[in-house]
Amino acid sequence: MARLDGNATNVRSAIPSRKVLRCRVPDLDATWFSVVDDGHVSAPTEASPDGPADITLTVGSDDLVDLVEGRVSFLSAFTTGKVRVDASIVDLLRLCSLL
Repeated sequence: MARLDGNATNVRSAIPSRKVLRCRVPDLDATWFSVVDDGHVSAPTEASPDGPADITLTVGSDDLVDLVEGRVSFLSAFTTGKVRVDASIVDLLRLCSLL
């Protein structure tokens, strides 16, 4: 998320309205939330922000580490089923344009 927050112009262009992101890691029984608003991405928090999540990513802990460390791309993880995304097709395409 920090990589996205440092690029406000591209984030604002790709995601022009407020979106709540939720990341679920079932094998750790953990969930984090971030809010994308006006080109900025909030730091992840365990507290759910107001309103439902617009985009939910579900990923195992090992796959999350691979994504964060750059050993696998988001698109590769998504197409192989390592990352599941629950979002509208428009939100999914917007998110993919950033990652």
